[in-house]
Amino acid sequence: MTKLHEVKFPAECKSLPDGFWSAVDVWIKKPHVVNKRLCGATETPSEEVGTENLGVLLDPKSTDSHDVLSFLTRGQSTALTHDQENTWTFSVRTFIPKVNCYGSTSHKEFVLKDFDRLQVTFVPFEEDASGEVCQKIGNVYQISLVQRDNEEWFLELRVLAAADWACDGVAYPRLVWLCSTLLPRLLRWAAEPAASQFKSTLSLLPVEKYGRVYQQLKEKYRAMVKVWPEVTDPEKFVYEDVAIATYLLVLWGEERAERGVTEKQSFVDLGCGNGLLVHILSNEGHPGKGIDVRKRKIWDMYGPQTCLEEKAITPGEGFLFPATDWLIGNHSDELTPWIPVMAARSSFACRYFVLPCCFFDFYGKFQRRRCGTSQYKEYIDYIAEVAELLDHGTLLRLKSECGGLQTLLKNNHQVFRVEGGRVHIRDWRAGSEERGRAESKRGRPVASGALKTRPCWFHSHHPQGCPLEAAQCCFAHGPQDLRPSTKPLKKMKWSAV
Repeated sequence: MTKLHEVKFPAECKSLPDGFWSAVDVWIKKPHVVNKRLCGATETPSEEVGTENLGVLLDPKSTDSHDVLSFLTRGQSTALTHDQENTWTFSVRTFIPKVNCYGSTSHKEFVLKDFDRLQVTFVPFEEDASGEVCQKIGNVYQISLVQRDNEEWFLELRVLAAADWACDGVAYPRLVWLCSTLLPRLLRWAAEPAASQFKSTLSLLPVEKYGRVYQQLKEKYRAMVKVWPEVTDPEKFVYEDVAIATYLLVLWGEERAERGVTEKQSFVDLGCGNGLLVHILSNEGHPGKGIDVRKRKIWDMYGPQTCLEEKAITPGEGFLFPATDWLIGNHSDELTPWIPVMAARSSFACRYFVLPCCFFDFYGKFQRRRCGTSQYKEYIDYIAEVAELLDHGTLLRLKSECGGLQTLLKNNHQVFRVEGGRVHIRDWRAGSEERGRAESKRGRPVASGALKTRPCWFHSHHPQGCPLEAAQCCFAHGPQDLRPSTKPLKKMKWSAV
């Protein structure tokens, strides 16, 4: 039982011991944030287990089980009564590697948390396709939070048998990596615990399926690295687009299962760049196309089944996609905030996926407003605000408002002009033809008794005010300009009783 390494917490650290368990949970649930050879991990629900039942978790045929029990109960007082006996919580963690180097064998760990003694122990085992289990006793390790007499806090790493440690660099990293990388990272997380600002994207998907599909696509498209004709780094762009394609394919598969349909979703990738994401999604059976302002050399390598168009994208009537299921914005720069708008305008059923890189709003570079959060989180919140305004439920409610959205707009003709199914902000500076339509109805001029009887919306609400002088405007510029109506009331039509 060897103590391999320890790191000391700063004296001003006030987050312990709660911060220790927060850091441990990150390592258990999201090991891929430290170990880049993993896609992630799954964990079973935690259960309580007492000292007398710990042996049930271990291989009864193994002669090393006694050593593991001693390792788990190290430092436990023998004077404890049954009621005072330590209680652990245990769960089973399954690793999901990025590259399947284990065949049908699953690499798992018993995770045993001892809240009384502030320590967590990892007992690895392997399980083959037939359910046979083989414990890896040599790779048992333990992370402890220790407070010394002078009230200093330390993080300690212990292993059961350092000489027997087996390393494969994936599920079983090197001991020096545990000391030099994992332990300092845990200390940093524990010293400054903070609730994650993001919901884990992979928490929306079955992570095992994601890992399996990623491995398949990576193997299928890895040849692209060798023939990449662009000046950009092939490994970065190929494997990044493989990961994004994997995410979308799994997400869309889950969506089809939830909706009970089999037809694969269609897509349009706006600002598709090198077009590799379009190529992969198309090859995997999803109808779609990519659009970018500039053609890339690699486009000619994909073949006719990959539809790529070279044209400038201008948000407007010419770039709506009513028959498309998904709009994609992968590092779409200036287009990013427009994609939720284009999706909402295309149809109520159109969904979208954006992965921002550079940050833009509707007018230029995105201007930060909050310093207490990361720039990326703030920008994601901004896009979410845009999406909320375009929520399908809100649009449907507007559609049913006052006899329909178009009727609502027509009833506010002072502000809006509706022609041919299109909505325009009314320009009161327009020529006589426009003004004639605005100021008269069915060819009749506006009655003098109706002038200045309502406030001017532009004068009250538009940032630049009303474009007309008060004397020229039919509506009142302020309370002093408001007049009582002298327009005769309409005659009532009475039906015979």
